[in-house]
Amino acid sequence: MPKNQQPLHLVWDWNGTVLNDFDIILRSTNDSFSDHGLPAITADQYRTQIKMPIRAFYADILGHEPADDEWEALDATFHKYYVAYEREARLSDGLPDLFREWSGRGHSQSLLSMYHDDKLIPVVEHHGIAQYFELVQGTRPPRPARKGTHLRDHLARLDMDPARVVLIGDSPDDAAAAASVGAQVILYSGGFAAAQSLRAVGAPIADSLIAAVALIDEIMAAQD
Repeated sequence: MPKNQQPLHLVWDWNGTVLNDFDIILRSTNDSFSDHGLPAITADQYRTQIKMPIRAFYADILGHEPADDEWEALDATFHKYYVAYEREARLSDGLPDLFREWSGRGHSQSLLSMYHDDKLIPVVEHHGIAQYFELVQGTRPPRPARKGTHLRDHLARLDMDPARVVLIGDSPDDAAAAASVGAQVILYSGGFAAAQSLRAVGAPIADSLIAAVALIDEIMAAQD
């Protein structure tokens, strides 16, 4: 069988990619800031300044490196609001049909998120999509600061060759993670990061998840 006809594995990012939750993330952030006497930020500020690790993003927004107790308080308050709101979010356009179509072509897929594992799995089940994934993996303490370490562990659990893996995500950190393990990446511009941040990475960009999946054959054929 030609290489480009061999089964592929697709790793989906969660927040901002599979789950269309930008508005809820922004609301949770601003509700948390309000509780701590901080000014609200705009959607443009969030998209332009978002970075990983998330603590570095908070440092940029606050104008100083948060002390451990300040960071832990902000993070805990954010998650309190996010958990209260998250089931208002909907799956991104094209889902879950894309999951079914990908599996129907004989390929495999999984879901990898920096979100807490104990919170991720119930909400994935809430949306009725857990059955499409070989593995749904969030983070557990001690939590990795960057996604590359997390992705390496994810593929090891799946015993997956990174050369046959494509990651679809919405941030420069997704691109860095894929590069760090030797996988391919497609960046979705409808998520969290500003378009200019994604363009600076130099990875393929799609403005919908339908377009992102359509790019996969082209990218893998060029690689082979």
